[in-house]
Amino acid sequence: MRHPPDAVYAEVRDTDPDVLDADGLTAHVGRLAVLRAWLDAEQVRSTRAQRRLAEQGRAADPASSLARDSKQSSKEAKAAAEREEVCSAMPGFEDALTAGEVSAGHVDAVAAAVRNLDEAEAAEFAAEAESLLGDAARQGVDAFAKNCRDMAKSIRARHNSRADVDELEAQRAQSKISRWVDKQTGMHKTLIECDPVTDRMFWSAIQGTRSQLRRRNQQTGAKGSWDRLTVDALVEAVSRTGGGRARTGMVVHIDLATLTGGRHDTTLCETDSGMPLPVDTVRRMACDADIIPVVLNGDGVVLDEGRAKRLATFEQRIAIEAMQATCSHPDCTVTIDDCRIHHLTPWRLGGCTDLADLAPVCEPHHHLIHEGGWTFTMTPDRVATWTRPDGQHYWTGTLNDRTPIAA
Repeated sequence: MRHPPDAVYAEVRDTDPDVLDADGLTAHVGRLAVLRAWLDAEQVRSTRAQRRLAEQGRAADPASSLARDSKQSSKEAKAAAEREEVCSAMPGFEDALTAGEVSAGHVDAVAAAVRNLDEAEAAEFAAEAESLLGDAARQGVDAFAKNCRDMAKSIRARHNSRADVDELEAQRAQSKISRWVDKQTGMHKTLIECDPVTDRMFWSAIQGTRSQLRRRNQQTGAKGSWDRLTVDALVEAVSRTGGGRARTGMVVHIDLATLTGGRHDTTLCETDSGMPLPVDTVRRMACDADIIPVVLNGDGVVLDEGRAKRLATFEQRIAIEAMQATCSHPDCTVTIDDCRIHHLTPWRLGGCTDLADLAPVCEPHHHLIHEGGWTFTMTPDRVATWTRPDGQHYWTGTLNDRTPIAA
């Protein structure tokens, strides 16, 4: 297909979004996605032609040309160049992109997954192109990107049992902290780049302190944004010494078979925010760690507090994290440690602090429920339903997003 779908182009050209209702806007956004995918496919073809000319010494390399001629940032130009490499290795993705069946984001997810694979590993990954293409057509970009990362890690583990450990050690060696001042706003900025294990320890301290500050603010009536509360928690956490030190640790979700015997076909080994971790590293850490077994609906931990407590307990949050890594809204990827634990039946209306009535919701979607008129309900087996303010059903599905990925 050398031109955009005529009907799609004509409807986009002749449609005024300002006069559409919700269903009309949904259809219009879908047509825009098809048209955008076609343009991205054309850029793939143009990048490939640019690469051929560059190899003949007749043009600049694609990334430089894209940055200069397309008015793209260097990061965007590099991504476009990698997109062409993926489409050349997996032609089915280029065809699907041209037809609007997948987006450039899906292709970029493949590029990110294979970036650190060697030639043999990348060839094995490319051999799964048909299966990956089916997943891309069914899944959003975020879910598909996680699938690609998991597949790449499984392939690396088969080729090199120490691949995950080596990657973690490399990340540790590259860890750093940068500071600078934004000259336009005067805001002081700190950028911390670190490995996932260090990151979880760092955020565990912040999260624990933030919960304490939030409870204190509720008692005193103090007001402030979630971002300000997080900054205050960071300052207090790093300022504590001796007996006042915040409790720190890291929550790892790992199945018992992996913990006791090592990686298998459906291994689950990740942080509470969904970041995969090397199995061997976690097994080593477990030798001197406090292991908290989470058995949902079991008798080992008190998970239901009824009206005895206003806020979710530490044990309840651990139990919820064992089932979810992100906000409960289907389109949201905010990690659970940046979410509030929401009572589906409001406390003021008699709601109980029981696991079956608790779910993580990020700050924007929390406002969507309380001030935006949206309805969020959940069954005892944690199947959620989101309903728009106009009463139209938006989404129904399970909140359990911690599904082991086959190796």
